[in-house]
Amino acid sequence: MIIKSIKLHNIRTYLSQEIGFPVGTVLLSGDIGSGKSTVLLAIEFALFGISKGLLSGEAILRHGKQSGYVELAFSLDGKDILIQRNLKRIKDSIRQDEGFIVVNGVKQFCTAEELRARVLEMLGYPKELLKKSKGMIYRFTVYTPQEEMKHILFEDPQVRLDTLRRVFQVEKYKLVRENTGIVMQALRENKRELSARIEDLPQKQQQSGQLAGDLAAVGEKLLALQPLIEKTIQLLQQKQGSLKLLDEKARQLNSLKSQLGTTGAVISEKKKLILSKEAEISATNKEIALLKSQLQDNSEAVAQLSSGLSRLKAFSDMLLHQVESRKPLEDELLSVEQLRSDAESEISRNEALKLSSLQLQQKISMLDSCPTCLQPVSSGHKHKISSEEQAKVSELSAKSAAAAVKKSSLVQKIKSLKSELSELQSKEKIAAGLSSELKPYSELASSLGVSVAAVASSGLSVADIQAELKSLSSAKKRLDSAKEKLLIVSEKESLIGNSERSVALLKEETRSLESSLGGISAMISSFGDIDAEVLQLRADIDKVNGEKTRLMVQNASLDKERESVSSQLKLLSDEIRKKEAAKKELDVTNNLNYWLDEMFVGLVAVIEKHVMMKVHREFDALFRDWFAMLMGTESLVARIDDEFTPVVEADGFEIPVENLSGGEKTSCALAYRLALNTVINNLVSTIRTKDILILDEPTDGFSTEQLDKLRDVLAQLRLPQIILVSHEDRIESFVQHVIRITKEQHISKVVD
Repeated sequence: MIIKSIKLHNIRTYLSQEIGFPVGTVLLSGDIGSGKSTVLLAIEFALFGISKGLLSGEAILRHGKQSGYVELAFSLDGKDILIQRNLKRIKDSIRQDEGFIVVNGVKQFCTAEELRARVLEMLGYPKELLKKSKGMIYRFTVYTPQEEMKHILFEDPQVRLDTLRRVFQVEKYKLVRENTGIVMQALRENKRELSARIEDLPQKQQQSGQLAGDLAAVGEKLLALQPLIEKTIQLLQQKQGSLKLLDEKARQLNSLKSQLGTTGAVISEKKKLILSKEAEISATNKEIALLKSQLQDNSEAVAQLSSGLSRLKAFSDMLLHQVESRKPLEDELLSVEQLRSDAESEISRNEALKLSSLQLQQKISMLDSCPTCLQPVSSGHKHKISSEEQAKVSELSAKSAAAAVKKSSLVQKIKSLKSELSELQSKEKIAAGLSSELKPYSELASSLGVSVAAVASSGLSVADIQAELKSLSSAKKRLDSAKEKLLIVSEKESLIGNSERSVALLKEETRSLESSLGGISAMISSFGDIDAEVLQLRADIDKVNGEKTRLMVQNASLDKERESVSSQLKLLSDEIRKKEAAKKELDVTNNLNYWLDEMFVGLVAVIEKHVMMKVHREFDALFRDWFAMLMGTESLVARIDDEFTPVVEADGFEIPVENLSGGEKTSCALAYRLALNTVINNLVSTIRTKDILILDEPTDGFSTEQLDKLRDVLAQLRLPQIILVSHEDRIESFVQHVIRITKEQHISKVVD
């Protein structure tokens, strides 16, 4: 991770300031209280936001301002990242508003917690460690505020050790031991429960053996009962088969008896029907004789129908022939009307031209000069134009008069044609009406075979037509009545024929049925006394059925007993199986508890001890080297004891850290800080902040010689980016870049 720039708006002593950070060693220079440490706190706030106990909103937002923000730009694994976090004052508290993160130009708005999660993921900090110690990794590896630099030296040894165990991720071994204790406690409780569950296992197994014996005894009884049941069923099936045969014979006998009664009844009914048909034939013959006597000669009505139809049909045909000339007249009418329209158009056109000439004459007579060339117009010229236009008017008047004469002639022609067409339309209506009225008479003549002769037609008046139609109507009534009576006679004669054939058929059927009665009676007498045989066989079947029922009840009772014993045995077997499984589980639990107690816990303790020894060796070596480099003397040395507490010795005697001078305390704290940085970066491989180190007033209390030693420390670190905060002017010569900060009237800013 390399920081590129930071922008502060209303952050502590800053109103609005953007600061760029180059690669290499960078010094934030300025007087005490000028606002240098604010920049470092703003970097931490941009990454992690407000943290309870570490960084509060009141410590970041400028007094008197309602809102502020920090924008941090940095590069990480080849990606350009920009984060903005916002602060807002609400009543008596300060909260974080929604911010955003930009990764390679892609912007995403996030809540404060979402931003923190994204940053932790990008920086590769272990999640399980961060949940417990919040920003501890960052504070121990990248940036420790000045007031916390020496705090770890005076921490309670056990608290310091527990803190470092979490940072070095060695705490997980303690957690494993604690969790193992919880598991073992659960195993002990499980052992007590399993022991209680299998306590009565022997009794259950003995009870299961007894039930198995009972089940075998019931099975033997059922096995002995089966042959008796099968023999009874076979005997019953035989008896039922014999009964089925007798029932079939009884059904046949009953069918013959029923057939005998039915045949007698049918013969009686047929004889009655024959008598009825013969009486019906006699009555119908009398009706026919009466109808024939009522028929009279209808030749006069037939002649009247033939002559009337011939005259009226000839007249109708004549009218239709005359109507055929209607189409040529209609075509001629259309042609004449077109000629009349052309004449009217010519008259209108001539009148329009006349009006134009008259207007031109009037206009030229009133004209004194030409409107185009402005030359005066002579009276001779006016007279010439007026004469020409007058000649045109005369010619047009003559043409209009000729067209008017032609139009008048055409109008008369049109009236004449329309009159002829109207007369033809009347004739067409008469012919159509006459044809409709003649239709029923023509149909009657056709049905009677009356011929209609073709006669020459002459004109008939309306009265003549009405008289002919009246005569036809009278003839039709007489002929319709005669036709109806003839139809009735024909139908009755046909009915008599059908009845006579039906009577003959009935007599033949009656004779056949009477001959079959003797055969049916003989068959009935051949069956004997079937009813007595059926009664005896049914009594035998009832007896066998009783024996079968007794055996089936006994079988059902034994089967129910077997089912009950089987059910009990199954439940008991399931219970025994569960108890045996519990016994196996108890064995596994005992083995697991033994392994955890006797082997695993001890192994974890050994692993933890070896890991802590390795970390201690590396940490102690680094601490010794950094302390020696900073002090620059062999008379004062330092080491780390088993609880990771710094121990300083002078000439072989231990010196309490609190008794050291200010510069010595700072050297001890800085050496501890640099050693901690290296060990953590080596242990936690996922961390992506190994390229940057931030030191806040690392030379507090240093002598001039110690200040010069800082140059060697910076060279030894060999990090891509180191940011220092100091008010010591001498350090400017140790670094590659200097950012000067000043404060005027409580406002901090960067000066060139």
